[in-house]
Amino acid sequence: MKKENKTGIPINQLIDEIKTEDVRKRINSVKNLDVIASALGPERTRAELVPFLNDDEDTVLLQLCKSLDNFSTYIGGKSHIQSLFPILEWLCKCDESIVREKASHILKKYICQMDIKKHEDSLIQLIKRLYESPYSFSKGPATYLIPGLYLQVSRENQNLLFSYYLKTCKDEKSSVRKQASQNFKDYVLLFPQMKDESMVEQLNSIFNQFLKDDQDLCRLYLVDALVAYAQSNLLNLTRPNFLTFLNKLSEDSSWRIKYYLCDKMGELIKGIGKDLFKQHLMSIYLKYLQDPEPELRSISAARIDVTCSSFDVDDIVKHLIPQIKVLAKDSQSYVRQSLAGSFLSISSVIGKKQTSEHVLPIFLELLKDEDSEVLGVDTLSHSILPALTELAQDKNWRIRHSSIDIIGFFAKEIGSEFLNDKIIQILMEWIKDPVFSVREQALIAVKNLAIYLGSTWLEKNVMPKILVQQNVPNYLHRITILLLVTQIAEHLNQAYLSKTIYPVLLNLAKDPVPNVRMNVSKTFKTTAKYFKDKVNTINIQIISEQTHFKQINQDTIRGLLQNMCDDSDFDVRFNSKDALDSL
Repeated sequence: MKKENKTGIPINQLIDEIKTEDVRKRINSVKNLDVIASALGPERTRAELVPFLNDDEDTVLLQLCKSLDNFSTYIGGKSHIQSLFPILEWLCKCDESIVREKASHILKKYICQMDIKKHEDSLIQLIKRLYESPYSFSKGPATYLIPGLYLQVSRENQNLLFSYYLKTCKDEKSSVRKQASQNFKDYVLLFPQMKDESMVEQLNSIFNQFLKDDQDLCRLYLVDALVAYAQSNLLNLTRPNFLTFLNKLSEDSSWRIKYYLCDKMGELIKGIGKDLFKQHLMSIYLKYLQDPEPELRSISAARIDVTCSSFDVDDIVKHLIPQIKVLAKDSQSYVRQSLAGSFLSISSVIGKKQTSEHVLPIFLELLKDEDSEVLGVDTLSHSILPALTELAQDKNWRIRHSSIDIIGFFAKEIGSEFLNDKIIQILMEWIKDPVFSVREQALIAVKNLAIYLGSTWLEKNVMPKILVQQNVPNYLHRITILLLVTQIAEHLNQAYLSKTIYPVLLNLAKDPVPNVRMNVSKTFKTTAKYFKDKVNTINIQIISEQTHFKQINQDTIRGLLQNMCDDSDFDVRFNSKDALDSL
């Protein structure tokens, strides 16, 4: 595949600059390695380019990794992949961890594309060189690569490779043990394919060994291994050990490990199921919600959305909600923010009645918190109305802005019965708000109403109240109509577009304010495709209206835009021509 040179720099210069003293030029050359290789051809690339790719600058090496990621095409395909191994092996020995990590990932990807049995000896030698290298950091990449070929090599070589990993787990350097711990999950995930139950004891032994490590970063990645246990048949074979590991990690002296365990709560629950969660993990999670460490409280609060479905309703009401009430008053704003973004999910578990009774008070308290980005909550309209009315009139526009999402959330979870005339009137106030950001957010709420409740409901209950603003003195309100049409045209019935929306656009096209007329052109450009679409959902009774609709599309809209191309205002003319070209 020929790669076009779009750099503006001759190929010879790009090649020369690979070795220049200017780091920026070296990075640019390495970034365009595919261009150079394409010009050289596969054979010369393998012989004259790849062997000389080395550097001592981390930024250049990182770019080199990125360039080598999909480089097999330029060396002659999969049959020549091994020509890249020397440079990738060298990169796996670099001091910079991100370079080693990237290089080992690329190397593993290329190994998986090979016939491992055919190249077993050379691959084993590669792992051996990395493991025995005087650069101790390369042991990490070695342990990362082993699972990718372990199952396809001989039993003798399997024993050799696993011995390398076991020794790495006991290495005197904590940085090496950390990498071994980081890769432990991959060895656990291998077990279901090994068909060797004797490995269970060894895996459990490794787990126990890391649990005793005095470096918390070596213990940290045991959480990933625990998830791997939960998601494999190791859980059934060694449940007592799994529960022991879970308890020890949950009570670790390092808050980082408990934080990471809580962060992985959703994956753990998926692996162990609801029953085991209730028996062993629920109490751990509830304890984390009240931990003295605010970071742990924060991540626990953020994971309410993935844990609540595993609670019984009674447990939520008796145990979880009391904790949520405390967190809603937490001294740390980021804890309250985490709570605000997740706790509303319990409403789908406990039902509307319990939500109205237990969740609404928490919701209203958080809603008034300027430091929290609070979403809506499922409750009854008469319960939320006083708060919405107060918020809609709040002097702080950010509070008005943050409260708008309540409308869409309630409409989705409760339905149209929530949206009585008073609630809709509050929405109208937001649409006419003097702050553009508030108006913009209100239009998104209207779009969500169309999505959740359907276009017919929206056209009957909301649109008439908005479209009357085409005659108000404030031109910003007239522009708001156009912005709204742009957002919701795809959700409206096409008969309604033709019969109701088009006359409004026609009227605003004659508006005395140029900015309004300009936005009419922009609206037509964005919504023209919805006027063009074939109609499959209109009832047979309005076929005549649909015929008129097509005539509007083909004749009137184009003619209107052509007339607007002669407008006295330059911006109107420009946008009208742009819209006309898009038809």
